[in-house]
Amino acid sequence: MSPDQSGSSAPIRDSSPSQMRSMEDHNIEREAHNSEGGDQSNTNQFTLKGKKLKSDVWDDMDRDVLDDGVIRATCHHCKKTLTANSKSGTSHLKRHLSQCASRKYNNLKSYCIVGGGGDSQLECGTKIGNTMSLNRPLPTTSAIREAMSVFFVSCALPFSLVEAPGFKHFMSVIAPQFQQVSRMTIKRDAVSNYKTHKAIVAQELDSAPGRICFTTDNWRSEHTSDEFMCVTAHWIDKSWKLQKRIIKFAALPPSLDGSSLADEILLCFGEWKIGDKVFSFTVDNASYNDTMMTSLKRHLLRKNTLLMNGKFVHIRCSCHIINLVVQAGLKLIDDCILKIRKMVTHLKHSMPKNKKFYEIASTTFSLNTTKKLRLDTPIRWNSTFTMLDRFLYFRDAIDSFVSKNVDLKCYRLTEEEWTKVGQLKKFLQVFFDVTNDFSASKTPTSNIYFCGVWKIHKLLKKTAAAPPSILSNMVSEMQLKFQKYWEDYNLILSCAAVFDPRLKLDGVGFLYKKLLGEESGDVFVHKIKTTLVELLDEYKGAFGEVGESGQNTSSSHFNSSMLQSEFDSGSDEEDLYQFMSKKRKAEIKSELDLYLDEKPLNMKDDVNVLQFWKRNSSRFVILSSLARDILSLPVSTVPSESAFSLGKKIITPSRSSLSPTTVEALACYEDWLRAAGFEPAP
Repeated sequence: MSPDQSGSSAPIRDSSPSQMRSMEDHNIEREAHNSEGGDQSNTNQFTLKGKKLKSDVWDDMDRDVLDDGVIRATCHHCKKTLTANSKSGTSHLKRHLSQCASRKYNNLKSYCIVGGGGDSQLECGTKIGNTMSLNRPLPTTSAIREAMSVFFVSCALPFSLVEAPGFKHFMSVIAPQFQQVSRMTIKRDAVSNYKTHKAIVAQELDSAPGRICFTTDNWRSEHTSDEFMCVTAHWIDKSWKLQKRIIKFAALPPSLDGSSLADEILLCFGEWKIGDKVFSFTVDNASYNDTMMTSLKRHLLRKNTLLMNGKFVHIRCSCHIINLVVQAGLKLIDDCILKIRKMVTHLKHSMPKNKKFYEIASTTFSLNTTKKLRLDTPIRWNSTFTMLDRFLYFRDAIDSFVSKNVDLKCYRLTEEEWTKVGQLKKFLQVFFDVTNDFSASKTPTSNIYFCGVWKIHKLLKKTAAAPPSILSNMVSEMQLKFQKYWEDYNLILSCAAVFDPRLKLDGVGFLYKKLLGEESGDVFVHKIKTTLVELLDEYKGAFGEVGESGQNTSSSHFNSSMLQSEFDSGSDEEDLYQFMSKKRKAEIKSELDLYLDEKPLNMKDDVNVLQFWKRNSSRFVILSSLARDILSLPVSTVPSESAFSLGKKIITPSRSSLSPTTVEALACYEDWLRAAGFEPAP
């Protein structure tokens, strides 16, 4: 059987070079002929001397025989041809592929994502084990620019970075086809993306199932002296998740008063079309805010859009009140605290001593020196707490270090002074913890308001009744401030505690009575219950009687024909209808009563309040709607204040010429990106 008949080449022995080349060309031509019209995946699989070519280069190149018998390799990517005779080897072909820019470009079309954690969704691909192989189109220029905009804005990076040589090199490697852009282009892209996302946020606000709460605060830039107002919207969406979006970060004209601030907010409401959804406004305790809220409330009442005639629209920031209470006490601070300030300042200003101190703390006392001594800012009481906390942590190292440095001995604390510092730190710990709880923005805070204020109230009463100490004078001043703002607990925020299934109304009443007595507790509980009933009556207007639960206990049945036969006058029929309606309502338990009568959950359980109401929303239709709105109410302005840290990153010395419109676009867009999951690195 001939080689052609057998389908394989017989071994060639003692062949001359010309015979070898002739046979090589014959095999190439035969393989090329056999591959025509056949399986395209084998097009490049040539044989030489009956053997299949094994080099990986043929995955990216074609091997062709020219008319003169010369063999050439053609790159799939750049179409460049190179010699491919067997004597030439493949090293030069591999070298070409490693440097081929077009090949790098095309390799971006296929990539792998290893693992499967998180919530990432993959559009297409083949899963092999724990690896997802994707074949996706190369990202377009517009897609790359949008991604760059997200990167720069979410990380608060200067736009000038896009013109840095290192960044240009990075982009040339990962996206060789991308044409580099300027800082002005990136800024324009960011503003354009802000406008696109603004429509999405507007849709989110429009589709909010309940009312919307707001926080607002003002901030002055240290680089431009411009003052900005930040307005943040808070609501609970259809999935019972707490949402937060900055909807205004606008520059204010100089000497703006409270009435003008109200006008700015009303313009914001008109722009977003949310003026009829207002539930509350949480603001700092400032006189211009009082004027602003009076003007705002008057306008919204004319539109008849507020609940209970705007009784609960104005909420004072609880963190600001805590700050006022604590500052009143710290004004009477003891001399030992001044010693601590001076010593920390001394160590921070002397680098050799600073270095030596932390060496002793680490090597001798095995303390964690990633923690550092902190110097407080007198106007921020929480920084004073942190200073005391760190000073107590390094106590042993401080005593040892001071004893070996003569110039520091004047700052040495006695045992009595160390005891005072410990007492003050323990006392301030309660205020610090409550402030942190009230400052949350991703979880509800209104339901924890009552317990937080109750803890502070209890601490002040207990400390005032204790034997004289470093705290005695402080507490007297703090109690006066507390009574000024919180002698009467905020009613709507106390109502929010009832919607915590672990506490309910009985729990609120128990705690209040424990602190202020039975009589005061009964009055307070009655006020809460009455307020909830009045609110539910307003909410029923949107639901009819769908929220009533239970069965009518009367067996009597009336229809219009029976009434018409019994009564000659329409007024008699109407009187009877009103009587029976009142009787029916008296015999039916309201949703509020049913909820309050059910056994409360265990106080020690970690309960997600929003998920509880999500699960029970079909049982308590009206009550859950009220719960949704009250639980979305923020007790502090911290969510708006946090935007000012963004403002500091946006308005830098090199960016002080940004227009107010651009500043607002960047501040809002960065906040919206955070909500989408683009949180800044810690």
